[in-house]
Amino acid sequence: MIVRPLKLILLALLGAIATTSISTLSAQPAISFPYNLQLSFFPSALCPLPSAFFPPKCKYSTGNDIKGTPSAITQSLEPQENIAQSLLQQGIEKYEAQQFSLAASLWQQAASAFALQGDDLNQALALSNLSLTYQHLEQWQEAEETITQSLSLLHIHKDADTPTYQEILAKAWNTQGRLQWSKGQLEEALNTWKLAASNYGKAGNQTGVIGSLINQGKALQALGLSTQAQETLTQVNQILGLESDSQLKTQGLRHLGNALRRVGRLEDSQQVLTESLALAESPTTQHLALLELGNTKRALGNKARAIGKEAEAMVYTQAAIEFYQQAAAISPSREHLQPQLNQLSLLLEIGEWAEAEQLWPQIQQSINSLPPSRTAIYARINFARSLACLQPSLDKELLLCGNNSAPERLSVAPPSQQTIAQILATAVQQAQQLADRSAQSYALGYLGELYELAGQQPEAQTLTQQALLLAETLQSPNIRYRWEWQLGRLLEKQGDIPGAIAAYNRSVEALESIRNDLLLINSDVQFSFRDNVQPLYRKLVDLLLTTEGNTTPSQENLQQAIRQIDALQLAELENFLGCNLLGQRKIDQVTDPTAAIIYPIILPDRLAVIFELPGQELGYQETPISQEEVLQTLKTLRANLTTPGNTPEVLEAAESLYSWLIKPLEPVLAASTVVETLVFILDGALRNVPMAVLYDGEQYLIEKDYAVAIAPQLQLFSPQSSQQELNVFAGGVGIPQSIDGKSFPKIEKLTEELERIAEQTTVSKPLLNEDFTKIKIEQQLQSDRFSAIHWKTHGVFSSDPEETYIVAYGERIKAQDLNRLIQTSSQKGAEPLELLVLSACETAQGDDRAVLGLAGIAVRTGTRSVLSTLWVAKDAPNTEFMVRFYEELSKPGVTKAQATHQAQLALLNEYGYSTPHIWATYVLVGNWL
Repeated sequence: MIVRPLKLILLALLGAIATTSISTLSAQPAISFPYNLQLSFFPSALCPLPSAFFPPKCKYSTGNDIKGTPSAITQSLEPQENIAQSLLQQGIEKYEAQQFSLAASLWQQAASAFALQGDDLNQALALSNLSLTYQHLEQWQEAEETITQSLSLLHIHKDADTPTYQEILAKAWNTQGRLQWSKGQLEEALNTWKLAASNYGKAGNQTGVIGSLINQGKALQALGLSTQAQETLTQVNQILGLESDSQLKTQGLRHLGNALRRVGRLEDSQQVLTESLALAESPTTQHLALLELGNTKRALGNKARAIGKEAEAMVYTQAAIEFYQQAAAISPSREHLQPQLNQLSLLLEIGEWAEAEQLWPQIQQSINSLPPSRTAIYARINFARSLACLQPSLDKELLLCGNNSAPERLSVAPPSQQTIAQILATAVQQAQQLADRSAQSYALGYLGELYELAGQQPEAQTLTQQALLLAETLQSPNIRYRWEWQLGRLLEKQGDIPGAIAAYNRSVEALESIRNDLLLINSDVQFSFRDNVQPLYRKLVDLLLTTEGNTTPSQENLQQAIRQIDALQLAELENFLGCNLLGQRKIDQVTDPTAAIIYPIILPDRLAVIFELPGQELGYQETPISQEEVLQTLKTLRANLTTPGNTPEVLEAAESLYSWLIKPLEPVLAASTVVETLVFILDGALRNVPMAVLYDGEQYLIEKDYAVAIAPQLQLFSPQSSQQELNVFAGGVGIPQSIDGKSFPKIEKLTEELERIAEQTTVSKPLLNEDFTKIKIEQQLQSDRFSAIHWKTHGVFSSDPEETYIVAYGERIKAQDLNRLIQTSSQKGAEPLELLVLSACETAQGDDRAVLGLAGIAVRTGTRSVLSTLWVAKDAPNTEFMVRFYEELSKPGVTKAQATHQAQLALLNEYGYSTPHIWATYVLVGNWL
């Protein structure tokens, strides 16, 4: 427990705060908890756009838009003009010191002074700066009003052809673009940044052009236009390649490397940052390049760990630590703090307690001497949360420490909980001094979290409600969702379940409103969103499905539970694709009169199943079973399915899963005379095993006269039958190849499979072996209107788009290019692609979210159905399956799910392939009709 003296800390926060001298500190928040301090645009961004994507040391930032009046206007100033200019400059100094409220006050005065002088150009500049400061303070209405006023003044300015005018207008456009981005107006922000680049070009400011192009790349990525984003960032690299100013080139490459990391191009980021480091001449620029390289290496480690490559992840992690150490060693005064904070959090994440023990006292000494600033506040918060991870009695999972094990015996006792609370209390006081309500809300909320972890619920709730009040006055959903979530946990612990549900609902609503920010501004979120934010959705679902006694949850609660799981799966797909899928139609909005839709949900103490039969209200069943046992059973089943000869082990695990998932539904399914297809909307690790293999002790589910399909919970197009005969683009590679150090064995039945399929449906002249190249595939897709694609070639699907690919001749076609190629076919005709069959592919081993790759292709390309394999299929039975699938599909009234069902039964019963390893690998994702 935190001892009683901490109550004095809480009381002190309500008292008067003495004003102290303020100076700047160049340390942004450690990335140890990037999603807990992630602002809606960029955590602790000190600089205007384009620098908002850059490290926050304004005087080093390319495209810095917080500047005074250009020199052409500052000559021969009268005393009154000097006052206005002085106010403008003082505002810049306060802004760079992150004293945003003081900067706003000075720029208000400067704007008024310029207005009295009739100097509309400088007035517009002051107003543009003022709008940017309001954005940092999250005063969105004031930000909108001031930038509108600034642009209005610029539009009526008479002398509009001078470089000075063009530069100030460009700065105003950048400020406007930042505001639009923060409000989720991505297309508007993109167009505004194009205007900024144009005006910077007219002003002869190459630095501004580069920054605006980087912003455009970010916006294009967020809009899902990955190819255009890549072209734009490549253009930036080409411009920098021609740059003769070595300092500008070094800075520009560093900012480009940062931007590439944030759009998920980690290898490119690493390459560009390495080049920036090689060109860096001063200790400052070397420090910044090393810091960014450390961040990129860390992101690469997170990515590798997320897809099960632990050894590779550790190599990247150790490299990140080395870069942080080098950055700290050569850092100018005080700037060593940020790499040290990053290093500390990373050491704690991987359980390197001894190294962390040596580092935290150094950081504490620096932290204690920090003067007030926003960066100083965030540094205190991150340091406090890292120290909390060293406390054996606190919940490491809630703290997102990364390593949930208790620290090994330390030779030096870590700071006490009281000391940690004092660090956070000081952060609150400094935020009050600076009138920085956003930073104050974060500091109060995390202090409340510390009280929550210590079991002091009343104090925790008081602090959390104070943090929430500040977030609401700021209209900041990116802050509010955290504290609503925290309030929900506190209310749940008090037994106030309705109150907790209401708080969790408000948190989810706030989270939904900022989904783009959380998922698209930092590639790391792709590999941590499920771990860091998923618990919110799951806790809400858990409470919605919890009842007293043997009562069933209400229809309203069941519907809401489905919506929350749906929202989680939508977020995961947006994660994978890196674009916004809002507005897509959900499959449960369309009724199939012969389909039962089944939603299994893995909860901590039970496997819940919500189901919907044709013409009936939602039903509910649950089986008491621990989450750990469910996950272990699924892992065992998947491992045995991929191992020939392990059928007895498969049956054991499949029977357990059947008893939890299907057996409770047997009475309602048996009572229905219309159900022909079971459509599973699978949760988490359930996606990694084929539902057809579930076993009741005598029969597999596939033998019970039900077709089986998997839906990713949403689909670009509603399930509907195709009224036209398929026109199939066929191709593949059967010859053995070695590409990028990986060997792909020979596929014997390539030609036979495609020829026999051509006997069942219309098939184009196939592209085989040497002809199956990216260029020829694109040409073929553009030459005709295809409604289906059948490619027999090696491929892997993963939750990492960079590890999702199919094998062409001499190259791997990765997810982004694969999406683009398939979209070519969809765009050629009026209808989307009806069917994509990927024969001989597999999902990545060790990646428990790999099926996202299949679902991602279906959703991103508009393909209605994807048929593939979860693990590598045996060549001969695979050909028999595919031929039978098309034979069945050509029959009138047969759906894709039914054709898949009959083809699997043929392998099982007619061809003698009784082992599930052979026939169970097939999965139909998307439209089952």
